[in-house]
Amino acid sequence: VLYRQIVSKYPNGVKFVSTQQVRIGDKIRYAISFKQIEIVNEISTTFENTFIEKIEGIEDKIAKLESLGDPESRNNACIDTIKEELQDKGMDAKWLDKISKTLIKNELDQDKSLIVNYILEEIDDSLVFSEQDKQPPKIIMMTGPTGVGKTTAIAKMANYYKDKVDTSKMAFINLDHYRVAASEQLKGYANLMDIEYGDIEDASEFSRELDRFQDKELIFVDTGGISPFDINRLLETVSFIRGASTHDLSIVLVLCATLKKEDLIAMHEHFSFLNLDNLIVTKFDETSSISGLVDFLRSCQTSLYYFSAGQDIVKDLMPASSDYLLDRLAKEWQNIKCEA
Repeated sequence: VLYRQIVSKYPNGVKFVSTQQVRIGDKIRYAISFKQIEIVNEISTTFENTFIEKIEGIEDKIAKLESLGDPESRNNACIDTIKEELQDKGMDAKWLDKISKTLIKNELDQDKSLIVNYILEEIDDSLVFSEQDKQPPKIIMMTGPTGVGKTTAIAKMANYYKDKVDTSKMAFINLDHYRVAASEQLKGYANLMDIEYGDIEDASEFSRELDRFQDKELIFVDTGGISPFDINRLLETVSFIRGASTHDLSIVLVLCATLKKEDLIAMHEHFSFLNLDNLIVTKFDETSSISGLVDFLRSCQTSLYYFSAGQDIVKDLMPASSDYLLDRLAKEWQNIKCEA
């Protein structure tokens, strides 16, 4: 094709001279030099066919050389393996594809450590945390499904804040009258920590109980565990919140790290209409894989408040941090093997 174009411009004939590699930006091109023949008596059919074959051969080589610099044509076995492994662990496929394209474009797709570190950095940038150095809200109301550890989280938070707020200035209020011995558990923690305790059953009493504790600096409210599909129980919680509309409540959703990502998403969606302020995640000590959980936390965008890893009310609560999550993920992913 190239030869025919040249011959059409120089009917007297041309002679191939040389090729030269030229780099333009991040692309490689090849310049081909020809010399015009001033006097040509006759070009044989054999010579013409041979010349065309040489030109076409050069064009094929140029195409192959250019393809070597095309990111889409490289072997992406390493990043493909990591994507597959992380997707199996619960990470979102579309999000991983977006990350992969960035890595391939920047030619960082052949080294496992670079790939993993880049993904961890992207996760870090997407997480939202509550400001821990601020004074805690006066009234913290715990909500969430059954069995996630709301009552124990209250005791842990009260112990955590006792250096800032004297326990004589704290109060516990129990609204849970569905779970067996729920009131006894919270009351037991109150007695142990010398914290005043209140127990109410009706939404109309909630505001009056908060008024009774108006001299307190920190009040924790424990609600009954609710299935996200139990509309009546959800509405009951709403009635308590509305009954205390003259008080500034901080609504905290408590979820546990052992739940599947699909369940975490469903529960967060169902509780979101309570206007959630923060999120506490418990039971980190009861799971070895948190990839699905972190993918949920990355996308839910509710401020992360505290993490809990154990039953000890003194030792097992920590302010939520990306360092904890990223360290757990790095250890979880260290056995992923891929070949560049």
